This record gives sequence, structure tokens and C-alpha cells, in this order.
Amino acid sequence: MPLLLLLLWHLALACLATAQAFPEHPPLPYDPSLDKGIRGSYPVKKFVSSKLTAPETNVVQWSPVCDDGRHYFLAPRGWKVPKPGPMILASDGSMIWSKHFANDFGGQAYDFKVQKYKGVDHLTFWLGDDRVRGHGAGEYYMLNASYDVVHKIRAGNGTHADLHELVITPEGTALMIVFQPLSFDVRPAGRKFNDVWNQAIWDCLIQEVDIESGSVVFEWRASEHLKISDSYNKLDDISRGTQANPYDPFHFNSVQKDELGNYLVSVRNTHAIYYVDAKTKNIIWTLGGRSNDFMDLSDGYALNFAWQHDARFVSPSLLPNMAAPQRLRNGVTRRLVTLFDNAAIDWDYHYGSPYSRGLLLELTYPTPGSAVKRASIPQSDISHTERRENAHPRSMASLSKQHAEKVAAVNGTDPKSTVRVLQSYKNPNPIRSGTQGSLQVLPSTDDNPAKLLIGYGLNPVLTEYSSNGSVLCNLHFGAQSAWEKGDVQSYRAYKSPWLGLPKTPPLAAIQNDKIFVTWNGATEVRTWLLQASESATEEKPWMTVAPPAMRQGFETAVQLPKEIPNAKFLRLVALDEEGELCPNGISNVLRTGGRTAALLGQATAGRMPLLLSCTVAACGVFGVYKILRWVVVWRRRSLDGAGAKRGQA
Repeated sequence: MPLLLLLLWHLALACLATAQAFPEHPPLPYDPSLDKGIRGSYPVKKFVSSKLTAPETNVVQWSPVCDDGRHYFLAPRGWKVPKPGPMILASDGSMIWSKHFANDFGGQAYDFKVQKYKGVDHLTFWLGDDRVRGHGAGEYYMLNASYDVVHKIRAGNGTHADLHELVITPEGTALMIVFQPLSFDVRPAGRKFNDVWNQAIWDCLIQEVDIESGSVVFEWRASEHLKISDSYNKLDDISRGTQANPYDPFHFNSVQKDELGNYLVSVRNTHAIYYVDAKTKNIIWTLGGRSNDFMDLSDGYALNFAWQHDARFVSPSLLPNMAAPQRLRNGVTRRLVTLFDNAAIDWDYHYGSPYSRGLLLELTYPTPGSAVKRASIPQSDISHTERRENAHPRSMASLSKQHAEKVAAVNGTDPKSTVRVLQSYKNPNPIRSGTQGSLQVLPSTDDNPAKLLIGYGLNPVLTEYSSNGSVLCNLHFGAQSAWEKGDVQSYRAYKSPWLGLPKTPPLAAIQNDKIFVTWNGATEVRTWLLQASESATEEKPWMTVAPPAMRQGFETAVQLPKEIPNAKFLRLVALDEEGELCPNGISNVLRTGGRTAALLGQATAGRMPLLLSCTVAACGVFGVYKILRWVVVWRRRSLDGAGAKRGQA
């Protein structure tokens, strides 16, 4: 019987591990009271075995499609977040890891995501002085899989990295943004005084820095290439635009380097995206804003974005259903661009649509260095663009007056350069995020098509969309009643695979008749084993005294057996999906507190039905039947062999 018990025990572990290889995590039902703010702007969960707290994530809508093996990466902060910092959530909204990195400015982290450096995944985020509202001066932290800080990335030429962007390139360089005060004549932006000696702006720079050496390999200044008169940021306060309070005409918030080595730059306050030539530093084209080069083929909805964030080139291969190839002419380039259209800044809703949205845009323009004549455009395209121009007053009738006026003023007239909306992504609860925000394309996997994730910046919302715009999952990590107040926010949100292997062991604690366990940062735990021993060291054997307990979010509660065999000490052991011990996966040792000291044989015998039921549940009745039949046959052969040996003796 002990042999049969041992065999069934290991089979149960193996079957449970297999069953957990592709888990589905149906989240808790939506709780309207959380969104109403009954428990405050940032309701949190507390734990028995850890001093950490986790946001009480409210799942408004959820689909198993979102359980795709990737995790959410965000950095909750705001007036109501007591210990802000980077955070990883599972696809069901439960916390995996968080840490507050204290500094003199509140420890608010920004732009938390997974990036490869030298072929290895790292976590990166910004930390520094963010007291100048809307930007900052600090540095980027790089963490390894064990959550150790292995590098700090700084801007070059005596400057400080801004909080908006860090992109690690395959070449081992880091793209960053820098805000720098600069003496500048701001009268073209509206200042009525001739005190030029006292006037200043916040200049914005792109820097590409070699991570190892810290040397700057590329730098581009807004003040040398952009006009402050293109800014939509009004200069209507006599205290602004001075050395003491510089004017912010540009406000970079994203930069991307493409396969050609050129740079795509999102500039919030000009409502524009710029494509910059890496060699000449000249602007190749401008999308949006007063210097726009593109003709809108979507009735004004491709150019009426305002105060936008996170502009990115996207390969058409990532969204094949949304980007059907068109007839392209020689000398014409076609690109896809995604962006998060804030449509507002703070509480100014003068420009843009009545809600924030994600945009997938298609751009066509003459390939730099080529000559494209109007005669080379197919007739169908010409007639389409001409119809757009002729229908301009009527086609934008659905836009508000100020939006239509803005698009009419900036819309391009050259049919060689066009932009159209392939898809717009709108939250079921129309949201206006006056600051921050992001849009990420999630590549397809073997089981799921490509999706998109939007983080709503100022508002604590994560939403996953299918490529056609339908909502798949919608999570709130703060109360809806506090939206637009800055109580709970996260500059961006991402979703990525991540392997977390913390060096610190799990933490366990006993409360009443349960033992609770947490392991901050561990991503590979599938089950927990409860073990008991007469010694707190390895001098005495540790015996497993309960069936494996499936991981239950950040903290797992394991029911203590009614009888614990001759044991004064308990611990929990973390197993992965293969049923193997996770590295560093043995918890702290706990005293039983004078609990029972039943004989090991009695406790084991009492667990026999439980083991069988666990095995049946994990493997199925038919599988258990086959296993038991095999055990019986094997046992019979063993007995026959033993009898034969006795006969020979």
C-alpha cells in the first residue's frame, strides 16, 4: 500500500501540473461599488503573508482570449496611491510583482515595460524628479529576471533623461527624450512684452545614447527644426514664457527608430507627428498640426487628433486583416501608424473628438528621393481624392464646428500624400484622458490573432481590443468616480511575456486554520505543496502533508489538515507546471503552534481518499482506471517474482 500511495501521489502532481499548463483564470465578477468609489479612488487588497498591497482590479469585461501567456506592465501613481511604483499584473488582473523605489520626489515610476538588451529580456522604467508637471529629470532603471538593478541609463551631454520614453535598439543604444530650458524669443507664440532677455522655452531633444559608453550617437533639437507658432499650447499668462517659468511649445512624448534608421517623433503641443531623416536631420514629412503634409481621406477623422501620445510605425504583417495591400505606384511608400489620441489636455476639450481613442492610420507618400507625378496616380485614386475635396464641407458635417475648422485649416491638398483611418478604438465608457496614454499592438500567437492594448494614462483603465475594434477585456485599477482627477493613473500600459525568477524566497504565514503564501515576482508557480517536519532544518525529513494547492493570484491560502504528523514545523514549496521545484521556491519555516502530533501512518491513511479524488479530478476516471490496472499487474508480477525467489531459497 505505501508503494501504491507514493505512485498515486506523484501521478496526481504530474496530472495537476499538466492541467495547469494552459490555465484559464476567470476573474471576479464586476463590482459596481468599486467604480463608485465606495472604498476610495484606489481600493486595494491586503495580504496575510506580505506587507504589500495590490489594486482591487475591477474586471468590467473579460475573455479567455486575454489569457495569452502575457502579463500587464503598468506603474500606478497619483494623489491616492500611497506607494507608487512599477507593477506586473496577470491577465486576470491579479498582482504578480510590485515594488516602491523610494526617492526624494515620491518614487513615482513611468514607462515600465519589458525590453531586450543583448538578447535578454529586462525590465525598464524611469525614476527621478517629476515635480515640473508633465515631464521630468531622472534616469532609467534596468532590472534582470531576479528584479536586481543591473544598469542605470542616463542621458548624455550633461542632460537628464525625461520620463516619457526609453527605447532600447537592437544595436545596444537607448533612445530618450530630454527637456531643457532655453533662452528663446517667445513673442511669436503670443507674449506681448519685448523682454527677450527674460524669455525662455522648454526645448525638447531626442538623444540616442550608447548604453555601455554613455556617448551620444544622435541628437535632434525641436528649437532648430520646429516653429513655436505651430503650437496649440496657448501662451496667455504673463508669468509664462520667462526664465523662471519657460513656455512649453513642443512637448515630445515618444520616439521610434525605424528600419531605415530614421526617427518618428510625437509632439503633443503641435498636434503633430514628425518623420526625421537621420542623416540630414531634416523633417521628411509632418502628420497633423499646422504644418501637416497629408490629405485626409477619412472625412476629417484622420487629422483631428489632438494632444496625442505614443505614435509608432507598425508592420502590416502584424495586422494582416486590417491592412489589405493596395495598388502601389513606383516611388510611393505605404506605412501604418498607431497612436493614442488624447483629444484633450487637462480639462481643455476645444480640439479633437469628444473622447480619447486609439487610431490605426494608413499613410501613403512619395518615397524620399523619388519623383512621383500626378499623372502616375491611378484614376480611381484621383477621383477619390477629388471627391474628398469637393465634398469637404459636407463630409465633415458630423465634426463639431471647431474640429471641422481645424481640419479644414490643416488638411493637405496634394493627393500624392494621403492618410486614412483603418480602425478607431473606443472604450465602451467614453473616456477623456487629458494626459498620458499608450497603444500597443500585441502580435498574434499560435492560439490568438493579433490584438491591441490601450492604457488610458490619466485614467486607471486597461482595455484589450481585437484588431477590428471590438472590446475583449476591460480592466479598471481605480475607481471610475476619480477619472480625470489624477488620483490614480499610469503613464503607459504594456503587455508582454515575462519570466520572473526572484532570489528572495516565498513568504508564508499562519492565520486560523490556513497557511497563506506570497512570492513577489514569481511567474512560474502553478501549485504549492504543504510540508511538515520535526526539525526546522534538513536534519529531519520534510513530508508532504496535503495535496498540491493551485496558485490563487498573488496570495494563496492552503487549508491546514486536521491532523499534522509528528511535526512542529511547516513550510510551503513552489512547483512549476512540470511539477518541479521552482528555484528558491521554499518558503520560510513556520511553527505549528502546538498543533496535533498524529502518527505519520494515520495521517497518510486518512489522506488516501483525498489523493484518489485529486488524481481522478486531474487525470480523469478512465486514466485512473488504467493506472490502477497497471499498478495491480505490476504488483502481481512482483509478488509472483518474490514467491519464486522464496521457492528457490
